[in-house]
Amino acid sequence: KGIFKVLSNTKLCEKVYRMELLGDCSDITASGQFVNIALDGLYLRRPISVCDVNGEVLTIIYKVVGKGTEFMSGLNAGAELDVLTGLGNGYNLDKCGEHNLLIGGGVGVPPLYLLAKKLKAMNKRVSVVLGFNTAKECFYLDEFKAVADEVIVLPKACGHDDDVHAVHLGDIAADELSCIVNDQLHGKLGSV
Repeated sequence: KGIFKVLSNTKLCEKVYRMELLGDCSDITASGQFVNIALDGLYLRRPISVCDVNGEVLTIIYKVVGKGTEFMSGLNAGAELDVLTGLGNGYNLDKCGEHNLLIGGGVGVPPLYLLAKKLKAMNKRVSVVLGFNTAKECFYLDEFKAVADEVIVLPKACGHDDDVHAVHLGDIAADELSCIVNDQLHGKLGSV
């Protein structure tokens, strides 16, 4: 438990914000962990996944869906928050292969960023599939392009450049998604 100072709180897209916090991040030991944030006037803490950690700077990405996250979206640099860190077990990287496929959508995207960074630091190949409901909700594409070998964005409407493969998801089954991902990766994974 510690007091973290808000360094920035930036709107990324419709209802989605990136907050950078300064504080003791030593308990965050694995990608896939989360934090619990206490907010003035609200009884329950807000659980938010860790997007990135760099020294004493913690990055979280959250979507405004209720009173707590609405309150968070109004915080300015300099505000202080009571944060429980290092919660959850995180991902076990001892079991990863040489080529890793990370798939996440919406608020499931942020924890994959630190995972992708850690896998690349281990000299692993990383392909990422990011899914969003609408083009207005797309975020962190450039950040993922900077750390992943390949990025696939679903749906195609998410505004991208030639460095990002894009396909239209629509209403498809898991086996169809597997075929799309495999086609986009040019069979590099073998069976997805």
